[in-house]
Amino acid sequence: FIYLIGKEIGNRWVGFCAFLLAGMAYWPNVISRIGLRFPLYALFAAPTIYFLIRGFKRQLRNDFILSGLFLGLGVHGYSPARFLPFVIVVAFLLFIIHPAAKGKRIQAITSLIIVAGISFAVFLPLLRYVIDDPQGFSIRAFSRLLGTEQPLPGPAWEIFLSNTWKALIMFFHDNGEIWVHSIPHRPALDYVTGALFFIGLIIVIARYIKDRKWWDVFLLVSIPLLMMPSILSLAFPAENPSLNRTSAAIIPVFVIAGIGLESILANLIKRLPSAKGQALVKIMGIGLLMWSGALNYNLVFTQFNEQFMAGAWNTSEIGKVIRGFADSIGNENSAYVVPFPYWVDTRLVGINAGFPTKDYALWPDQFEQTLSDTQNKLFILKEEDMEELELLQAMYPKGTRKLFDNPREGKDFWIFSVPAEK
Repeated sequence: FIYLIGKEIGNRWVGFCAFLLAGMAYWPNVISRIGLRFPLYALFAAPTIYFLIRGFKRQLRNDFILSGLFLGLGVHGYSPARFLPFVIVVAFLLFIIHPAAKGKRIQAITSLIIVAGISFAVFLPLLRYVIDDPQGFSIRAFSRLLGTEQPLPGPAWEIFLSNTWKALIMFFHDNGEIWVHSIPHRPALDYVTGALFFIGLIIVIARYIKDRKWWDVFLLVSIPLLMMPSILSLAFPAENPSLNRTSAAIIPVFVIAGIGLESILANLIKRLPSAKGQALVKIMGIGLLMWSGALNYNLVFTQFNEQFMAGAWNTSEIGKVIRGFADSIGNENSAYVVPFPYWVDTRLVGINAGFPTKDYALWPDQFEQTLSDTQNKLFILKEEDMEELELLQAMYPKGTRKLFDNPREGKDFWIFSVPAEK
């Protein structure tokens, strides 16, 4: 859909450049590799925006139906997509105030009603949930916007302006401090794409001043609008900017970067019409893409990977130990993980072990409950948790301890095995 949007407002080469830059970029790849719902915002925003732009350009009813369909589906996904209706309204307002809407404004209003009606119909299952549990539906958003979880750290308007500025410069400066889905305090774009995006911004602004095409100003305005779920984190300004809540801005950002790359190459081709000149321009284009690809490969598979593995707990390894125990001398119900402050999520251990509904937490005051179990037992403890390990050793004198040695510092854990009673 990024390709299609680029093609619709530019040409197929704009779409192709945007598609390639986005496909290998650090930003969309990192938030996708986390395995959570983050990419759903961009996933449904892209077709919503594409069919809306094409609908206003071509006045085809089916495009508005499809835009409404994807809008309705989007709000069922990642919660930032709930801001998409405002983006649709802004696109409509921009369209009707531009010359392209002459003689089509009534039809545009009808089209907006179609988008709203279709999206509302698709939204109905979630609306039922909203009616049943309004707090469950809104608590996350309100805790960030209104300070229901903690008070705002300052005047709302000051935080809003500060957040907006930080979000708008994240492409070139700082994409936030959340290590789980970003490399803290580095730009959201690699150096090549960042430069192309900046060039594209200048081109789009100049093109709008010259031609007054509504989709050019929408392309520019949609960036802060699609980042608004991050900007509106007024109670927790440290959470802004974030690559996940701004993820739909991937769409206009990479389309604009595609415009920048295509414009550079197209102008060079015009200025260098000879065969050697054409070949040189093609080599340059391929070289820029390869350079961007190499930078992003390093960001995703080296820098982010090393940072993430150093910060995340090794629940997969603990899960494998428990799974091996369950498949050999024990079972999944006679293995336990002793919780420790700021250590592993014991529910995630169960998922990694292949028992997704099981929470493996066993608190120290529950140790005696295991005495009635005469089967082989397995206890997992954090390396520093010597007090609880000694307590288990006293309860089970025949038990044996073994330190699971992980090459990464701070990731070792104790395996305490208790043989079955004969």
